[in-house]
Amino acid sequence: LVQLRTGHIPLRKHLHRICRADTPICPCCRRHPETVHHFLLRCPAHATARQRLRTEIGSRRCTTQALLTQKKLLPALFDYINATERFTHQYGTL
Repeated sequence: LVQLRTGHIPLRKHLHRICRADTPICPCCRRHPETVHHFLLRCPAHATARQRLRTEIGSRRCTTQALLTQKKLLPALFDYINATERFTHQYGTL
């Protein structure tokens, strides 16, 4: 959670900034820089998982700020992260 909040997480934008990736472009959609916001709310590759998240918490509460700060949304956030399998290689199931 701290890594998501600070942006110091193994997403391409951060990895590129610290010279651990050749490009900041998202490996899932290959269109936009892979930021926390992109991963959580914009990447088309995660649309199905995101729709489940929106259904669970409500579209109005599905913002980067809300997801990263509201304690009651954390279970849904971690369900989303696990559903994307984006960090499974690094962290396993969260």
